Amino acid sequence: MPDTSTLKLTRSNFGTLLEPGQQKIFFDNYDENALQYDKVFTVEQSDKKQEQITHIGGFGLWEENAEGADINTDSATQGQTATFTNKRFDKGYSVSWELIQDDMYGVLHGITGKNGNAKNMGRSLHATVETEAANVLNNAFTTNGYDGVPLFSDEHPRISGTEEDGNVIAGALTDENLKEACKMLRTQKDVAGSTVIAAIPSQLIVHPDNEFVARTIVYSKNTSGGALNDINSLPNLDVVVMDYLTDEDAWFVKAKNVDNLMFFWREKPIFGSQQLPQTMDYFYYGYARFCAGYADWRGLVGGNVAV
Repeated sequence: MPDTSTLKLTRSNFGTLLEPGQQKIFFDNYDENALQYDKVFTVEQSDKKQEQITHIGGFGLWEENAEGADINTDSATQGQTATFTNKRFDKGYSVSWELIQDDMYGVLHGITGKNGNAKNMGRSLHATVETEAANVLNNAFTTNGYDGVPLFSDEHPRISGTEEDGNVIAGALTDENLKEACKMLRTQKDVAGSTVIAAIPSQLIVHPDNEFVARTIVYSKNTSGGALNDINSLPNLDVVVMDYLTDEDAWFVKAKNVDNLMFFWREKPIFGSQQLPQTMDYFYYGYARFCAGYADWRGLVGGNVAV
């Protein structure tokens, strides 16, 4: 990387000299606001185009046995497979020598924090990452997932038998409905429906319009809307506001001990440049590959007045 403090900007080197500054602006603005998705998604590195997580049926409770007897045996049953396909995202812009000379669009001014394409592109990537993650929940009541029903449904099939499980509450975010969701979460069973997984409620995820309702319900000393001598008996929940949720009526409770919402980075964001053929112009670009989805509906309960 050239030392821009000692080199003079010329027609032949302006693209190379500008890249470090544009790169810094890009990443500074990508990181300008705290990320939200990594508070609720398990973030992992991917090493291939697709990641697959297969559900295995549980063994059930251990059976009592007698001294000297053969050990009880059991076998696991393979269930549905959740598939995550990494997607490519990119954006770029061109910069000409004349543009730099005239600085008519604030490209150089962007280095000092004013306007600039790199600044806008960094913010745009931030919004793209958050939107892709939030869409897992935005579509969670309507789009079928790995088991043939939406993420939040009362018809999740078990891998054996004909019984079905549910993780959806029909109603707005209220003290009563939130308690019902926490109880539903604590009684969820494994993929075979044989053993309670003891999912522990830890987060209440809401749209910005529900932030203050959520904080009042969760953090009030007494029961929200109840008598003054009724203590708030809700478990310790962290209220997480996701700005890119689209349904203000939707709310979600997540367990801390179950990996379900997953975000895979195939390639972390990069920023680079290249000279355009037969011109004095340079092309600056950003690139990333990632995907978001869910590996399991267990450990999650969703509420919505529309379901």
